Amino acid sequence: MADQSKRGGRLYCTIAVWLWLSATAAAAHADTLSVYKWIDKDGVVSYSQTMPTEQGAHNVTTIRIDSLPLEQQRAASRMLAHLEKLSDAETDAREQRLAIADQRIDAALGRLQQAEHRLSEGSTPTGDDRIGTVGGHARLRDSYFERVSQLQADVGQAQQALSDAYAARDRP
Repeated sequence: MADQSKRGGRLYCTIAVWLWLSATAAAAHADTLSVYKWIDKDGVVSYSQTMPTEQGAHNVTTIRIDSLPLEQQRAASRMLAHLEKLSDAETDAREQRLAIADQRIDAALGRLQQAEHRLSEGSTPTGDDRIGTVGGHARLRDSYFERVSQLQADVGQAQQALSDAYAARDRP
């Protein structure tokens, strides 16, 4: 689909230039139109109906274009309108897909922030997390380590979900 879109874009540009040139020729009531192509001092390629007057213009070439009969101009206009409609539909679909992907990224980011906050809060031992031992010392219970391990796993899952959401958005 991406290749068709690229080809359609080039075709659209080609037809648009062709229509502009044809319309210009028809407006001038000429059978042929002369268009000048040149490269300026900065290497920029330019086109115009008049010869370049700027300093540094080089590689000036003249392109002669025969104007199209009115019926062919109308057919080209219809084709251009059709291509514009297709291009607009593709753009709308892409924008909608990106908006949905952005919503998923925002949701995944929120879940990651919540998981990180729960890990931060849950990593602090409470009185119930300690068990007394001989000699007045205390150690942490296994339940503390299990809780922290689960909270870390939750953060890892949230990070993976965020990474997946970004990857889905970046797909063409």
